Formats: sequence, structure tokens, C-alpha cells
Amino acid sequence: MSIREELRGKQVLVTGVTGFVAKVWVAFLLERAPEIGRIVLLARGKRGQSAASRVQRLFERSPCFRPLRERHGEGFGAFLASRIEVVSGDARRPMLGIDERVLEDLLPRLDAIVHIAGLTDFVPDPRDGVAVNVRGAQHAADLAARTRGKRLVHMSTCFVAGQGSRVVPEELVAGIAPNGTRFDPEGELLAIDSVCAAIDARLDKDDPAAARRERIDAGTRRALALGWPNLYTYTKGLSEHLLAIRETDDPSSSVAITIVRPSIVECAHETPFSGWNEGMNTSGPLVWLVGTPHRRMPFAPKHHFDVVPVDSVARGTTLALVHALRERAGRGVRGVWQLASSDHNPLTLGRALDLSTLARRRQYAKSDDPFERFVLAHLESVLASRSASDDLVLPTARKATRALRDALVSFDPEHYLPSSLRERFGEGLAKRAQRAAKSLGNTSRTIGQVEQMLRVYQPFVWDDDLVFRTDTVREASAMLGDEDRALFGFDVHTIDWRRYWLEVQIPGLDTWSLPLLKGERAPEDPACVITPALRELVAREAVRPVGAPSAMVAMGEEAE
Repeated sequence: MSIREELRGKQVLVTGVTGFVAKVWVAFLLERAPEIGRIVLLARGKRGQSAASRVQRLFERSPCFRPLRERHGEGFGAFLASRIEVVSGDARRPMLGIDERVLEDLLPRLDAIVHIAGLTDFVPDPRDGVAVNVRGAQHAADLAARTRGKRLVHMSTCFVAGQGSRVVPEELVAGIAPNGTRFDPEGELLAIDSVCAAIDARLDKDDPAAARRERIDAGTRRALALGWPNLYTYTKGLSEHLLAIRETDDPSSSVAITIVRPSIVECAHETPFSGWNEGMNTSGPLVWLVGTPHRRMPFAPKHHFDVVPVDSVARGTTLALVHALRERAGRGVRGVWQLASSDHNPLTLGRALDLSTLARRRQYAKSDDPFERFVLAHLESVLASRSASDDLVLPTARKATRALRDALVSFDPEHYLPSSLRERFGEGLAKRAQRAAKSLGNTSRTIGQVEQMLRVYQPFVWDDDLVFRTDTVREASAMLGDEDRALFGFDVHTIDWRRYWLEVQIPGLDTWSLPLLKGERAPEDPACVITPALRELVAREAVRPVGAPSAMVAMGEEAE
């Protein structure tokens, strides 16, 4: 039976749809498996917007859904009405924050929950990281246990493997930390709660910022003590361990759990379209630095740079879901799927740096700016060693840039030019100095951002060299027929990294990610022309099909 047939009529609840990976996966399913019964999207209201209105905006404006809008045209709203439901909720709350009256309708018809929502900040406040990444996963499992299908697909990360340089198998040994330390996952959760509460009792009212810093420091120390490099991997790892030891004496509360672990998720290879990205990722600072005069890169050139396109993650997640649906419902973690490139089509940091440098040199060689064409186009990137002097490269550059900016801000032709030149050139030079000062100010701020990001990313680009096994997804792909393999097979082995990096990754980052470093917004599409059915999404109570009229709409009144 084909993948599309296996998904026919199935109903799944998906969390995290406002995020990068979940958004692409939903678009992927709607494009390649339109036979699916229902995709129920969990979202929460934010800044005065209802959950439904936030989801509607995604379908109207996100470039991720552009191919679907173009394909369906005026029928896009009707298509969504037949596939999409929106439910208001919050992963931080029990039962994902879904109203119990809504659950009465949802639970009997859900075949699986796919939990993608997560806090991806590498240095979060531990309270937030635990609430979203740890308790959110527990709440998703609790809800899945009450559904018809009793299946949970939980998205984690390959980097729960922690620190070190080794080959990482697709396994989870509950209660064993990455450095081999035995620990009690439930006790760990209670301990981090207790530490945060003690810090809050001492500092939070008088100095909330200091309390937050101390919570982060305490959480980071604990993460390092167990072998996780930061709070993000600590909370994602802890969530896996807690899911693995989830026990219940009540068979009706059991749930079969599949864990999906992507590595570093980067620009789409093909779907929704080549180069699509959202937000900032690990390669962003590298690519930005290569475009500046500051090209001393603190990277280990022979280490694996384990990147995977987001649509390859969508393919692997679809296969994991289908395999979960095939198996009999049961208890505990039934499989771990790592979605990575290092074990069968490796890319190294040195190669990524060389390709990034080549891309920038090609770009600057065509520039109208003399500095870019005659200076930046000829600079080579240098791989720096991890020494004290190299640690000072970016801070020194930032301070020098700021000093030059200050000098230009105070530039006054009255003091620096003789009267004959001042009358002729003074006004123009003053304006140029102010423009240059503004540009240098932006550069200084960006260097500061990149400096902070490189500190956060240090374990992944210098300290550790991990190779992730991907046997499960590759074996599943090998079992597919030709048509299914083309549509759903894990395709990382087919990627030509040179072509991908030069033609997909760099243009994608330039368009969708690097503007964020400059304080700019990534572009959105113009709002599409939608049918009344799609507009009614904002007037819908939490769990009605997009096109189903509510009583308030039928009477011509507005509803949230």
C-alpha cells in the first residue's frame, strides 16, 4: 500500500505550526498526501490575536504556503476547509491547554499526535525551557493516551547526544546521561524546579533580571555536569528520558511513542521551494561573517557539519508517522529516527566555509561598491585556533567599529577642512559621514549578535564531532516503491553539497535569515485572495472545520 493510501482518512493533531519545521511539514503533507483526513493545528492566541487568526495569517501570507495558494487559486479556502481544523491551546498546560468540551469531539477521532512545538533558544530561562520542552512533551503524551490511536510522534534533536566526539546510535537508554552519569529523570525535573523556586524567592521581586541570569547559570551548570552542552539540549534530552520511563498501571492510559531527531535544520532543498528558511540557524553567523572583513573563523575544519534540509526532515517525519500508524498501539518508546547527513553524505565545517567564501567572492566581484569589488572579493577566510587571542577577534572588531562610528558621528567640516574646501565639499562630506556612522553602528550591533551566537554554537562547530546513525529512516526509504520514494523517501544521500550550498543555502539565508541580523524583517507574500470559507477561520470556535459555519456567522455577527 502506498504512503498516500496509508494516510488516507487519518486524523492527526500537530503542535508548533507557527514554527519553521512544523509549518513546512504541514505544507508538505497538504501537497503530497492530500488524501489525509484531517490535520488539526494547535495554536495559542498571542498579542490579541486568536489562535484561528494566527493560523489564517500563515495560510494567507507565509511564503511556505505559496505553492499551495498558487496551485489551488480561488479554491484554496475550500481545500483547507476539507483538510484543516484549528484548536486553541498551549503546550505548557495539561492536555495541551485544550478545552475539555473540545476534547470530547477530538479524542475519539485522532489517530496520532505529532508534537513539534518546542523552545529552540539555546540559552533559555530554565523555567521556560522546562515548561515548553519538558512538560510540553509530557502533556502531549498524556493527551495522546486519551486518543483513539494512542500514538505520539515527538520531535527532539540529534544533539541530545550531548558532548564528545563519537558515532551516535539510534537509541535511548533511560536514566543514563550523555556522559554516562546515572540520574533519575523525575528527580531531575523536581530538582530544577526547586532550584529555580529558591532563586526566585531570593531575587525575583527585587531584581528579576538578576534572578533570570542566576537561573540560567544554575541550569547550565547542571546541564554540563550531565554532559549536555547547553540548556536547550538538556531540556530536550530530559523530555526524552521522561517519555521513556512513562509508566501507568492503567492500559487505557498507555501510549506508543516514536522519537524523531533532526540534526541542524537548514534551507529547503525543494519543498515548499528551493531556499525557503525562517529565523536564524547555525550556519547564519558563519555565512554573515564570511561577507565581512572579519574572517577569522573559530571552527574545526575536519569536524562534521551535520545539516539537513527542512524538507528532508518533512520526508523523514512522514515516514516515522506512517510506521507508527502501522504498529499496534503499545507502551513506551517504540522507535528513534535520526534525520541527519553525517553518516552517509558528510559535509565538514571546512567545506562549508570554503563554499560560503566562494559564494561571497562571486557576489562581490559583480558589486558596484569599490570596497566590495576590490577588497572583500579578494579576502580569504582563515580558520582560527581556539586560543585566548582568537577569542578576542570579534570583541576587538566590535570595539574598533564602534570607535570609528563615534569618530564619524562627531565629524565636523568646520574643524577638519580649510574654508576653500569646506564651502565646496563640507556639506556633502558631513552627510556621507553620518551615513557611514549609521552603517557602522548597525555593523557593530550585528558583530555583537554574531559574537554571542558563536559562543552559543561553539560546542557544535569546535568542541564536539558527532556522527549520527540514520539506519531507520534509510531502511524505511529503501522499502518504498519508486513513486513513494520520489515523494517521501529520505533524500539526503542525493544532495550535492556544492550545488546545495551555492544555489540553495546561501541565497536562502540572504533572503530569509540574514536580514534578521540587520534588524530587518524577512519578506512576506501579499495576502492571497481567499474564499469566504477561509476568511471564516477567524470566526471559528476552536475545533470546527475551516469552512463550517458557526451560529454567530450564520446570523451575520462577528465572532473570534
